Amino acid sequence: MNTRSLVLAGALAALLAAGARAADGLPDTSKMNVLLIDIEDCNAGVWGCYGNEICKTPNLDRFAAGAVRFESAYCQAFCCNPTRTSFLTGLRPPSTRVLSNGDVMNKHLPAGVLTLPEMLKSQGFYTADIGKLFHTVDYAERQMATFDRIELYDKPAGWKGPGPILTFPPVARARAANPPPPKSKGKEFATWRRKQSDRYGDSGIPAEQDGDYRKAQVASALLKEFAKSKKQFFLAVAQSRPHTPLIAPKKYIEMYDPAKIPEPPAPLASLKKFPYMKRATGGNPDIFTQQQPTPQQVREAIAAYYACVSFVDDNVGMILDTLAQEGLDKNTIVIFLGDHGFHLGDHQFWSKYSMLEATRRVVFIVRVPGAPANGQACREFVEFVDIVPTLADLLKFDAKNALEGTSFAPLLVNAARPWKRAVFMTDGNGDNVVRTRQYSYLEFKSGKADVPTALYDLQRDPWETVNVADDPAYAAARKELAELLHGGWKAALPK
Repeated sequence: MNTRSLVLAGALAALLAAGARAADGLPDTSKMNVLLIDIEDCNAGVWGCYGNEICKTPNLDRFAAGAVRFESAYCQAFCCNPTRTSFLTGLRPPSTRVLSNGDVMNKHLPAGVLTLPEMLKSQGFYTADIGKLFHTVDYAERQMATFDRIELYDKPAGWKGPGPILTFPPVARARAANPPPPKSKGKEFATWRRKQSDRYGDSGIPAEQDGDYRKAQVASALLKEFAKSKKQFFLAVAQSRPHTPLIAPKKYIEMYDPAKIPEPPAPLASLKKFPYMKRATGGNPDIFTQQQPTPQQVREAIAAYYACVSFVDDNVGMILDTLAQEGLDKNTIVIFLGDHGFHLGDHQFWSKYSMLEATRRVVFIVRVPGAPANGQACREFVEFVDIVPTLADLLKFDAKNALEGTSFAPLLVNAARPWKRAVFMTDGNGDNVVRTRQYSYLEFKSGKADVPTALYDLQRDPWETVNVADDPAYAAARKELAELLHGGWKAALPK
């Protein structure tokens, strides 16, 4: 049996079960539009609606007040390419075979696997993309070719869609540009790229000249066109922030006083039998790459991260306001997500590339017009692989893939109903984690970690500081979690 057949056979029962549980109590959603707003490298805890009392995010907070806010949402991979491939196919990384940012998606996906925009295009949707959706265009030439309109993003070879709906003047930067070296590989380029990423503070340009702001402007213009044309649409809108570099227009940087930023949790002294100790005492990916920051730099970088988030919040507000002004909010499913998490100094970590909670937990908010659970927080586990099956359920189309997620449409009716037992994530090196309500259990097969196994009691130790894998008192829990991890995602499905 080939890989494709194995995936189909393995997931068929889950798909049928999801269909059998199609939620009663929702309005007819089959003719609704879809607006997907995806942002990068977002720590789920920075939003006001997720409990942050410092970061200012009034627009998303207002949106969440009329949507379902998933407080226990998790991605399937700890970096961009595999997690995006997962939430756009409904398959987990071991099945997509996209395990790292270096894996070219179309060379790894099993034959016949379609992505969400391809599925929706086949259903007659007008498809539009603004900014990054797949990791890169050259990884997803076929998938990007399906879009009727592509804005502020590279175009696949041979694409013949319309020109830009808006044009913008060149950006007049406050300081001289730092162009990359002629060659895109080698030590010189790597040094240039690291320096581009490893910085924070004032971007040196006003908001109106920023690419993320312009993406929101283009989204607003397209929504106005959609309101006139009455076409059923799928619109994906990206925001590059709060990905590094942590730079934002000055007015957003000035919103936050670094002196008022508290110290991050899980300091180095609290870590016991920690699997990532080399990283905790050395450099990080993306930012503070050469050494750990000073306490002042920590506060400044977190303040800059908050500034980036507030900037994104304003841009999202522009898009959602236009949606409402054009009357499209009444028949458009809106999904807001961050592709994976981001460490903000906890464990002395910055950026992603870990299997800890700050990386695996994601911001995820969904509004389906007329859904009974709108305005509620859902604490049940959902995963990014659940997005495609949920949209297939709501929009009444055949997802075609062998899905490894579960439609969470029932949670849009009753956000408190019992759901998944656990969530799963992989790092692409053979290392894996399963997370239940009480525990997180991590196994490191790659040999890159300082310990082979880690177990955390999240009720007593929510920041994963004390590894109890070798504690005799947790022997039964370790055995149970190991069996669950090895048994895989099917063992955790809703009953």
